[in-house]
Amino acid sequence: MGKGERMATLNQKTEEILTPEMLESFLVDLSDRGRSQVSLQEYRRTLTMICSCFSLEDSKITAESGGRWKQWLEAQGLSPRTVNMRISVWNSLMQYLGHRDWQVAEFSSLKEDIQPELTRTEYLRLLSAAKQLGQEKVYLLVKALGGVGLRIQELSQLTAEAVCQGTVRLERQNGASTRVLHLPSVLQRELLEYMDREGITKGPVFTTAKGKPVDRSNVNHSIRRLSREAKVAEEKANPRCLWKMYQSTQERLQANVAVLIEQAYERMLEQEQLTVGWVH
Repeated sequence: MGKGERMATLNQKTEEILTPEMLESFLVDLSDRGRSQVSLQEYRRTLTMICSCFSLEDSKITAESGGRWKQWLEAQGLSPRTVNMRISVWNSLMQYLGHRDWQVAEFSSLKEDIQPELTRTEYLRLLSAAKQLGQEKVYLLVKALGGVGLRIQELSQLTAEAVCQGTVRLERQNGASTRVLHLPSVLQRELLEYMDREGITKGPVFTTAKGKPVDRSNVNHSIRRLSREAKVAEEKANPRCLWKMYQSTQERLQANVAVLIEQAYERMLEQEQLTVGWVH
């Protein structure tokens, strides 16, 4: 059967079953068209998410599935930009399968990407609420995201081994980029005590009841539940706002340090002037 006949046959279908062979064939096609290995890894991750989204239906998709895929992504608390990137993967897959009419035409509005600012005071109220409610795991999650600067997608790399060492080697883009994060001693001590009580000796520190690393949906739900007790607006109780607060805090500290360095340098020059200056 030629490609044109195959496309015509596919277009007559009212449903598709996403098989591993079908998805691998799609990735091979992308590779043949010059997609980089980093890009292919991102496509593979998104395809895995697509299968997870539709697993209850044995990976069965129909003309309505694109809209449900978009809703599922948005429910995970992802940024509109990330949602749109993953919708693009869906649309590419639909074109490959000959179902261009199943593509998602309406993308997420990037205006939603503007996030409210979480203050340090509100951050401390979230921690206090978690402590009062006896939710140690959520308390430590908030600290890891807002107090240390871990991104939500990096949580699985905070392992028992990394906590014992006091450093976390964070890899992105399949190892193409790395950074080393040093755990503050106060958090390292709290994490070690938590691991000891929970019997965690290896692997990710934060896991679900089934032992899998927590995902964005788990974390969003856990932190959002604190907002009422902490008297923090619900739209601020999420990993992205915690990350932004961490970044803003770092920028303020760096600016303060820069001022102190400039002042110290000025004082040093004044002392040198008193010693060897042409004019005293």
